[in-house]
Amino acid sequence: MSDRPVVGKANRTGDARAEFYANTGVHIGDVTVNVAPESVVRFAHIGIPLHTKPRWAEFPHRPDFLGCEFTERCERLFSLTKLIHGSDLFFDLVLLNMGDSPTVISKVGIWIEEVQQLIYLYGYPEASRIRPATDEYTIAMPDIRRKYKVGFMDHMAPDRVDVRVMHELADPLYLPPKGLYRYILHLKSYQTNIPNHAQLRLTAEVNGQEVCSPKLHVFTR
Repeated sequence: MSDRPVVGKANRTGDARAEFYANTGVHIGDVTVNVAPESVVRFAHIGIPLHTKPRWAEFPHRPDFLGCEFTERCERLFSLTKLIHGSDLFFDLVLLNMGDSPTVISKVGIWIEEVQQLIYLYGYPEASRIRPATDEYTIAMPDIRRKYKVGFMDHMAPDRVDVRVMHELADPLYLPPKGLYRYILHLKSYQTNIPNHAQLRLTAEVNGQEVCSPKLHVFTR
């Protein structure tokens, strides 16, 4: 997907265009932004940044093949292509304002809904090296493995965790009608801290409300 906007692109609310989108709605610092109810933001693109391939890739979702036991089916599956210890997870994301009024993006993050640990015999994992990405937000993953005292060779039944991890934007973004905002979300220590099966949603806070992606299945082998 092109990272060019349909009509307009996201702008920092503190820039020189502040006067253009002042006058109604929500107050952000010294700027008030129009946030009419019909503004609707969606995740228009969810992918893996090129620099992480072939470490991560999207595959057809086959719960029967993976053996996972989640109560609800996920729409898409993202997986390590082979077991690599300590891998961070990166998503290439595009938020699209489908409404007729501007919106303000103040946070981005993820919602970990459910996790499970299954045993697979692969041998010893390799060390990972991830090149730095540009235009990204980094979120340190909570150590869910430690909470459940589950190691890489332990079995754990599915469990609901409902953990939200957000990154607050120091300078919120103004997204005009039909505008796109593309960014990379870097989930640091993902493979180390999260069991090898997880259901999650990508999230953003827009006009003070949570916007969620469809449910994703992440598998780290």
